[in-house]
Amino acid sequence: MKSRAARHGATRHGHVLPWLFWLAAAMLFGYGHLTRVAPGGMVDALMRDFAVGAAVLGNISAMYWYAYSIFQIPGGFLLDRFGPTRVLTGSVLLCAVGGILFAYAPNVDAANAGRFITGAGGAAIYACAIKIAHIWFDAKRFALLGGATILIGMFGATLGQAPVAVLIEIDGWRPVMFWVALAALPLGAFALMSHRSPPIERTSVNSSRQLFALMLRTVRSRRYWTITLYAAMIAGPSISFPVWGIAYYMQVLGYARAEAALFTTVALLGWAFGSLSAGWILGRIKRRKIAAIGCAAFSLLSWSLFVAFPGMPEIAHYIVMLVIGISAGGIVVGFILIADTSPPDAVGTATAITNTLVMLASAAILLIMGHVLDLLWAGEIIDGVRIYSPFAFRMAYLAMPAAALVALLAAFSIQEAPRGETKESYT
Repeated sequence: MKSRAARHGATRHGHVLPWLFWLAAAMLFGYGHLTRVAPGGMVDALMRDFAVGAAVLGNISAMYWYAYSIFQIPGGFLLDRFGPTRVLTGSVLLCAVGGILFAYAPNVDAANAGRFITGAGGAAIYACAIKIAHIWFDAKRFALLGGATILIGMFGATLGQAPVAVLIEIDGWRPVMFWVALAALPLGAFALMSHRSPPIERTSVNSSRQLFALMLRTVRSRRYWTITLYAAMIAGPSISFPVWGIAYYMQVLGYARAEAALFTTVALLGWAFGSLSAGWILGRIKRRKIAAIGCAAFSLLSWSLFVAFPGMPEIAHYIVMLVIGISAGGIVVGFILIADTSPPDAVGTATAITNTLVMLASAAILLIMGHVLDLLWAGEIIDGVRIYSPFAFRMAYLAMPAAALVALLAAFSIQEAPRGETKESYT
């Protein structure tokens, strides 16, 4: 296998296609984030059309997370075995089919199926982007591209909040989600056009048995599971927040849909900035643990303020949302630590396992919140939509600072890879 320096030199001297291939995967990751958070902008419409409460609606949204989690590990395995091109192609087709089914779902079961298929399509896209960056770029650029991938994902999620909410007000949720589903196809075409680069898909893994052995080597490490716990708890609250965030600002604080969506949009923009900043910083420092602790501490502080002081001035809410988003950029720290401590040929699988648990944590938070809201529901219904009290929302949102506290404890327990065990040493 060529050294990382040799591969990076080839990239630097005239080959633009690896950059385009990474960009295509990153854009598809952003698209996946858009489809993931879009139900947050149509909570009342979904409740009305399907005549359901918070728990059932939470399950419809969580179907994306279930599938995303289930297919993470198989997707990562296929990625390490066959390369990004085939995986991205299958992902695009699943996203389009699932999105169309959700858009025209006549009942809850069909909506669940559509969300599940879409989640399966999005499962391995981030691992594809990380795999491309890991193979083609040196350690400094790899860290930056890891953050940039999350940034693009957050911009996709941003589009899935306020802009989608506005379009739904104009045209209804079904036509909007239909066109969102079709948008996967041109992004897939871009990925196929850009894949004609030098042989990115070759690895030293020649059999599934070899890959399985590398995967076992990774998951037997206590260090790996500490990092994974940190990643799940730092990102889980922010991933699940948009589903109920808009409803919170509408029902509790009285904002219109578009205005309520601005708060979650600020959080996502903060996540985008925090992710890119984390990638840039981590490319220049060796102490990843310090960055992990800092992100977790700010996450705990900001979520605690959000729950404890709902009556803050509007500007304070925007600031808290921004800090919540920036601190969620700690997920980049987690994924870079995973890449640091994993054999290069198993990076896709290792990333997928971690991402599986991140999504399971997000789904768990979402379901806990839904059940708490329904448990504390006073029976009020307006225009077919259940209305929850400020107290019910505060109790449900206690899950957020609790997760941040676990992330902080995990961050203090992280053991960084000693010199000689980073990804450069494997090449």
